[in-house]
Amino acid sequence: MPSFRITLLATLILAGSLSAKTATGQEKTLNWRMNSLLHPKLFGESGTYFAEKVKQLSGGSLVIEVHDRMVLDQNTFGALESGLVDAVWGTAGHHHREDPALTIFGGFPFGPDPAGFTAWMKEGGGAAALDAIYARHGLKSLYCGSLPAEGGGWFTTPMAGPDDLNGLAMRSFGYGARVLRKLGAIAYELPAGEIRPAFEAGLIFAAEFSLPSIDSELGIADVTGHLYFPGWQQPATPLEILMVERSWAALSDRHRTAITAACNETIAWTASVAVMEQINALARFRAAGVELHSWPKATLVALRQAWEEVIAEDTSRDHLLAIAWQEYLGFQEGYSDWQKRAYVD
Repeated sequence: MPSFRITLLATLILAGSLSAKTATGQEKTLNWRMNSLLHPKLFGESGTYFAEKVKQLSGGSLVIEVHDRMVLDQNTFGALESGLVDAVWGTAGHHHREDPALTIFGGFPFGPDPAGFTAWMKEGGGAAALDAIYARHGLKSLYCGSLPAEGGGWFTTPMAGPDDLNGLAMRSFGYGARVLRKLGAIAYELPAGEIRPAFEAGLIFAAEFSLPSIDSELGIADVTGHLYFPGWQQPATPLEILMVERSWAALSDRHRTAITAACNETIAWTASVAVMEQINALARFRAAGVELHSWPKATLVALRQAWEEVIAEDTSRDHLLAIAWQEYLGFQEGYSDWQKRAYVD
């Protein structure tokens, strides 16, 4: 039986058994505060969906209250350690300032699609590699979903080749920004609400932010006319719940099981809902006259070469990242072989 069917069957059985056990009402209700670092639309919705599933699967004995960006990315570790919040919903990439080795676990250039990222994290050794990195901070995370590829970038004028990136003022983030800088781009890490004003003020002439559906919410299409694909900088956006290690260890078996099962259900939910959101967003863009482009081949080649330089620099500085990266490459070799044989290119 395929592993995803086993997982689904186990989740359904678990849901039934948890509902039955909680009917006794013997377990005291535990209340957690969870800070969401993600944009409320779709990203944030996934956190709310997860919290609702935890409550359901625990029979109401574990209640997670979701707070939208109560604590900023860079304050997350301190907020968790102090007890200001009990958990954080987001991606490991949000914590690149505290530990750069976490960046690849938030999605990375020319990485796997959501299905591939999920396979790596669930069965291919990714979760263990991430555990080793978070352990040096006394933290524990669980993989809880993966959203589709981002758009490759919004531009005010079409891109003919890699030379067009040289000197270009562009909003970008994380590994994507570092890769673009290798090609001469001037990359700025602007928050969501400042991207459109920056275009209108002539401070930037290009931007990559998120999924097309979220870019649509921000009105970026209204001030630019050209959207490029694929989203090479982040083909998947993995989601996680992050907590202090000792908090996870202190949970009852039932609550740990409920959280794990809720993550599995959220993985399935994000895989279906997020895709339809992108289909609808592209339809809106076309209706508004936005031109949808494919990256010039020479540009993608140059971007990939720059990415290889960036990841080589980082793995040379951190042995845990080097281990994680080598394990990913081993997984990717087998995954690519399977994809090429099993599906039409």
